[in-house]
Amino acid sequence: MAFEKWDPQPEFDRFPASATIVQSRLIRLPSQVASMLRLRGKQNANLYYDKKRKVIGIKPLDRKEEGAAKIRQSDKSTSLHVPSFFRFYDIEVPGIKRFHCWYDEKERMAMIDISKPSPRGRPAGT
Repeated sequence: MAFEKWDPQPEFDRFPASATIVQSRLIRLPSQVASMLRLRGKQNANLYYDKKRKVIGIKPLDRKEEGAAKIRQSDKSTSLHVPSFFRFYDIEVPGIKRFHCWYDEKERMAMIDISKPSPRGRPAGT
C-alpha cells in the first residue's frame, strides 16, 4: 500500500465558528471562519434576514450589485459595516456580542444565528 500524505484541512471544530457583532453596525469574522463561510476573497455580499428564526444570511457575490454590502478584509479578519441593515430590521445588539455561524449549502450563504449571544464570548454549541 502506498503512503498518502495527510494534509489537515480547516474545520469548524478547530476554530470557534462565531461572528462578532459590534453595536448593531459591524459584523466581524476571524479570517479562518470567513474562509470556511466562503467570504474571503469576495468584495461584496447581499444580506438577508429571517425575522422568525432571527438568522442573518450573507451571500457573497462575484461582482458588485446595487445595494450589496462591501466586504472589508485584513490578514486577521473579514468584516461588513452595515448599520442601515440593522436599523431597517430593528435589530439591537448592544455592545459587542458573539454568535454562532455556519455555511448553509442549500442556501449557498453564511448564516449567523442572532437569537441568543454566546455565553462568555464563546460560540453557542461549543
